[in-house]
Amino acid sequence: KLLAGRTIIIGCPKLDETEPYLQKLTEIIKNNDLKSLTVAHMEVPCCHSLAHLAKEALKLAGSDLQLQTVILSIRGDIPQ
Repeated sequence: KLLAGRTIIIGCPKLDETEPYLQKLTEIIKNNDLKSLTVAHMEVPCCHSLAHLAKEALKLAGSDLQLQTVILSIRGDIPQ
């Protein structure tokens, strides 16, 4: 449902350094004609920083693209 027809970037802000994520995502946004940007993350607190990173990357890239977020349960469901 979330993956079909989309390019996927995966990361873990708890276990990885996030500065490279920010730099790479900013460059991807700057150098491509994106139609949308959606961050899907688990409901656990450490994953929420992925959305914050994406917001910052949009800002640094000078993009007015709207960020969509989807929160997944720890079982992989999309809560209503």
